[in-house]
Amino acid sequence: MFTYSTGSSLDGFVADARGGLGWLLAVDHDPEGPGGFAAFDARIGALVMGRSTYDWVEAELDRTGMVWPHRQPTWVLTHREPPAVVPDAPITFTDAPIDAVATAMRSAAGARDCWIVGGGQVATGFATAGLLDEVIVAVAPVLLGAGTPIITTHLDLTLVSAERNG
Repeated sequence: MFTYSTGSSLDGFVADARGGLGWLLAVDHDPEGPGGFAAFDARIGALVMGRSTYDWVEAELDRTGMVWPHRQPTWVLTHREPPAVVPDAPITFTDAPIDAVATAMRSAAGARDCWIVGGGQVATGFATAGLLDEVIVAVAPVLLGAGTPIITTHLDLTLVSAERNG
């Protein structure tokens, strides 16, 4: 299963106008509560993200001194030259087509799910290719006014559940 799980502002942006996610990290929530990361992460066997998302995470790691937070194989979709790879992280930089990346992710994930981390363009690519099975959105009580949209294509979805955390 391919799951796009992301945080979003109330007005539908995953990143602010400068591409930042700091606003999302500032939102009060219980990490062990509904929609907590640990339970979600346990079901994930592979990840994919865009280069902008990767660059933001790498900058945060540099700023905070933290280490790469994912043990799962990770694909970073990019047309730019790959940067120095985070040490000891299973990261592949690629400009391969979405379907080829999806095949590699399925193989690496085994019986676990694949997480489309973001951003909106990556999720749109998977949706357009018919490879988006589930969308999980943590909506933050923040209005950004502009930024990177959560997705840029039309999708008809069915609400399965809604929970409050924070």
